[in-house]
Amino acid sequence: MRVLLLTAEYPPQPGGVGDYTAELAAALAAQDVAVAVLTGVGEGQDSGAFPVWRRVRNWGRRLRSDVQSAMTEWGADLLHIQYQTGAFQMKPAINMLPSRLDAPSVVTMHDLHMPYLAPKVAPLRRYVTRLLIESCRAVVVTNAEDQARLLGVAPVTGDPDLYALSQPLTPPPVLIPIGVNIAVHPAPDRAALRQRLGLPADGTLVAYFGLLNHTKGVHTLIEALQYVPETTHVVIIGGGAHTPEDAEYADVVRATIKRLDMAGRVHWTGYLSAEDVSRTLQAADLAALPFTDGASYRRGSLLATLAHGLPTITTPPHLTLEPALRDDHEVLLVDAGDAINLALAIERLTLDADLRTTLAGRGRSLVDSFRWDAIAAQHRDLYGKIG
Repeated sequence: MRVLLLTAEYPPQPGGVGDYTAELAAALAAQDVAVAVLTGVGEGQDSGAFPVWRRVRNWGRRLRSDVQSAMTEWGADLLHIQYQTGAFQMKPAINMLPSRLDAPSVVTMHDLHMPYLAPKVAPLRRYVTRLLIESCRAVVVTNAEDQARLLGVAPVTGDPDLYALSQPLTPPPVLIPIGVNIAVHPAPDRAALRQRLGLPADGTLVAYFGLLNHTKGVHTLIEALQYVPETTHVVIIGGGAHTPEDAEYADVVRATIKRLDMAGRVHWTGYLSAEDVSRTLQAADLAALPFTDGASYRRGSLLATLAHGLPTITTPPHLTLEPALRDDHEVLLVDAGDAINLALAIERLTLDADLRTTLAGRGRSLVDSFRWDAIAAQHRDLYGKIG
């Protein structure tokens, strides 16, 4: 079977879905799956292990012709869409694409946020989301929370931007977790690395990794800085914003930094290569990921901090995760929006070297469950059932 992966973001463009797609394609190719990647027009250097075509002109009216042309050239038996709402510029063309193609499609729903199309058009937002899901031969979800929403066993109330069903999807969604998108690279001397990055040589360095949006809780992390010693600094690794809404949230974070006079204690790296992300994570003492919607294994940033042996503070998951993510065992858990208790957790890790060592070891052990060879094998099996 010949598979074409379609993604709106791809390295060197920042974003977890792009990193995921690159890792998945490499793992599929290593298992002798004929795979190619199709993404938007742009520049980039690729490994050569599989074709990467940067030729989608836009995510609107030209999308179907660009995808159909690539499928024909590749001789694709299957299109696999890597769907994240914001990455496709909130345009509905991607939602209608599977129903307009001759070949079967699979979609991985990296999130269940419905596209923002226009004010007061909630029924249309639900319709285009449902059209994408129901037009595909299989739907892949990356975490138990999204699986529950499509099985009709999670409350349909709550976040109005999240899609959910009151009746289970048929056939049911397939749960295939994401893997660690940022490999651990050898790093130079830690003190020298911190100096080169312009970060403090002493004190505590707390890492946040990822794009910015309202679900990431970065403003809470900045607020926590006022309750810890001045020798505690934060490094925001990445910190880009894809959508207008994300840019608005980035402004909120910057306004919080200014209001609390924290500019000297917050360091922004901007976009970094995967290797430099790894090295920057290794320069930190701990990580804080105070997600407003709870910790989840769909968050590549969480898997990355654990894989790098960073003692991590995050927020309680909304559903029981498998493998378990336990407070005081793999991570420390602090309620979303609670800056004071987040500060206390930072101080606790700063002062307790044994706890840092324990969390680091258990975190590394946990991410052993998210190997790319196993993830690729699950995809290969799924493709075989469709073919």
